[in-house]
Amino acid sequence: MKKIILLIMILAIGFVLYGCDNDDVTPKELEIVYEEEELSFKYFWETSNSDKTSDGYGLSRDRYSGNPKIASIAAVGFSLASIPAGVENGWITKEEGYERALGTLNTLLKLERKEGFYFHFINMQTGKREWDSEVSIIDTGLLVAGAIVAGEYFQGEVLEKATEIYDGIKWSFYVDNNKKMFYMGYSPESGPSGSWDHIAEQLILYVLAAGAPTYYTNDSLYRKMKDVSESTYKGTYKSTLNPELSVTTPFYYTFNGSLFQYQFSHAFIDFRNIVDADGTNWHENSVLATKAHYAYVQDQSGNYLTYDKDSWGLSAGDGPGEYNAYGGKPSKSNKHNGTVAPYAAIASINFLEKESIAAANKFKTYDQLWGDYGFKDSFNLGPAIPSYNPSVAGKTPWYASDYIGIDKGITLLMIENYRSELIWKYFMQNEYVQDGLERLGFSKA
Repeated sequence: MKKIILLIMILAIGFVLYGCDNDDVTPKELEIVYEEEELSFKYFWETSNSDKTSDGYGLSRDRYSGNPKIASIAAVGFSLASIPAGVENGWITKEEGYERALGTLNTLLKLERKEGFYFHFINMQTGKREWDSEVSIIDTGLLVAGAIVAGEYFQGEVLEKATEIYDGIKWSFYVDNNKKMFYMGYSPESGPSGSWDHIAEQLILYVLAAGAPTYYTNDSLYRKMKDVSESTYKGTYKSTLNPELSVTTPFYYTFNGSLFQYQFSHAFIDFRNIVDADGTNWHENSVLATKAHYAYVQDQSGNYLTYDKDSWGLSAGDGPGEYNAYGGKPSKSNKHNGTVAPYAAIASINFLEKESIAAANKFKTYDQLWGDYGFKDSFNLGPAIPSYNPSVAGKTPWYASDYIGIDKGITLLMIENYRSELIWKYFMQNEYVQDGLERLGFSKA
């Protein structure tokens, strides 16, 4: 079995405290960033199902304090990946982490699956499907990624069971053979729907599918998505108010410009020093996208009180009276209304370090935005002039009451990668991940 061992060795030799070499960042400024990581870990450790007699042991809440019976399968993935960080930072013992990781994987192996794929939302206590939710490829992918991190860290039975879950996925089930793309969703009642026909948070799926132990795919799905994105989702951003912030190098952007789409796969795959067969470096792509996003928010700062140089981050999350995928430009179709998600800016720390850390410190000045598990999901101070957006003006200032699992998860993992590269290290050392990257044509930059 071919592996890109040389690449991993090179990355290991270069292991440093990535991102901490900016002379403009002080230890004091980083205090809130690291506190946010610890409290995000606390979210998973304390709100996940810890009843060892329960059929849902180890399942992680979609949100807290809302919807106490609903678990998110992607949040379980983030939770599993967080456990090594909890051990290494001294928040739990290795024995405690091992027990939780192994018990969670045992629970997952008993849950209902469709050709290896999990339902998106399940019951915290029973593990049964909730809300008639879809069988989700992206949420399953994030779950597997987290399981791989925990498995590689603990080895032994934890790795064996993580691999068993991964090996049970029949990736071809989720492929639209006419379009040569992954479907975006699948419902047992209505069948498949949509297509991953553009770049978004799903990059990790192509690597996992191509590297799968048994039911692996070739590079055609990745190539098709890349070709479509090349022709319709590639561009630059010209800032209207701050020309110096303009991004002139073309990059791949997402449909709605939500920041999480440039982050989720990058929490696990260390794209910094690898390129695909076309020479695309996806880390640099996210750097450019984040810079453009930041410039866009600055251009809109005269319209909404929430936006300024230290308050930015448009992404999926709660808003005044709704849940929405807010986003910036460039995009095919973005929407925003003054709602900022702290996780979106803070999880950009590996792409836009100084601005991300400044944002964390600014967000901490809002008492209503902070609680037992760090930053709550989002806030909106309203339009600068009420008539600019009357419907939002009547609901603001507004602060989210909930924490959302996947949002705490991406924050935690990206901060840990910033401080130690821990998540990258264990995910990238997995033999099947190595195989997937090689089959897709990735090599050292």
